[in-house]
Amino acid sequence: MKTSNLLRGQVALVTGAGRGIGRATALALAQADAAVILAARSADEINSLADEIKHHGGRALAIPTDVSDVAQVDYLLVLALRAFGRIDILVNNAAVVQPLGKVWETSPIAWQKLIAVNVIGPYLCARAVLPQMLERGSGRIINVSSAVAERNLEGASAYNASKAALERFSGTLAAEVKNRGVIVTTFRPGQVDTSMQAEIRRTPAHLFPKVARWEQVYAQGLLHHPIKPAQAILWLASHFGHDCHGQLIELDDPGFQQRVAADLGG
Repeated sequence: MKTSNLLRGQVALVTGAGRGIGRATALALAQADAAVILAARSADEINSLADEIKHHGGRALAIPTDVSDVAQVDYLLVLALRAFGRIDILVNNAAVVQPLGKVWETSPIAWQKLIAVNVIGPYLCARAVLPQMLERGSGRIINVSSAVAERNLEGASAYNASKAALERFSGTLAAEVKNRGVIVTTFRPGQVDTSMQAEIRRTPAHLFPKVARWEQVYAQGLLHHPIKPAQAILWLASHFGHDCHGQLIELDDPGFQQRVAADLGG
């Protein structure tokens, strides 16, 4: 991979950095010489990841954060700016998938919490980092979505609704910062081999009728390894993604995969 020094001098904030796509993305950005701020509720996981990055000569700061809590996000920004002075890249990756089940069978509290994490979280994080990005006239915001944003996937009403809302938020944000140096992109990573995928596969069919399809995709080895979307996010965060403002990018687009492979040497 031709990624060494690709992000030298830049600072990235990755939410949901403790596992899966977030963890792989943080490692990819660190390997490209960015300083990485790791945000997640799982303190042990992000502290371990920060130690791993530092062990390999990188710069990392783990800040346990619930992105749905405005006070915690504001404090995250304070600590990040105190440590590194700036944030150039925001990867809004944190998300939850529960509750799964028919609308009338789900917990209102769990439904609201999912929306808080998957929709309000990206808003709070973008709101926090944008003033200093706009003042400099540069920055990258990458919002990690899903193809379910445009699908009526039974048993996943909260998750479907959250990703549809995230995509409209992302597009609106792109319109609001147009021509101000901040590039906002919506990214769909496809189906990736993560703990969230495993959680879906463990869901009883009466709650999630399509679970057999998820099991089949896993059994056939068709899930992306987290490294693949991580490399795509790295590409979007770098100068290669300069023309992706306001766009919806899908990892499963062969043309996009070819661009990433050609530019990063994968």
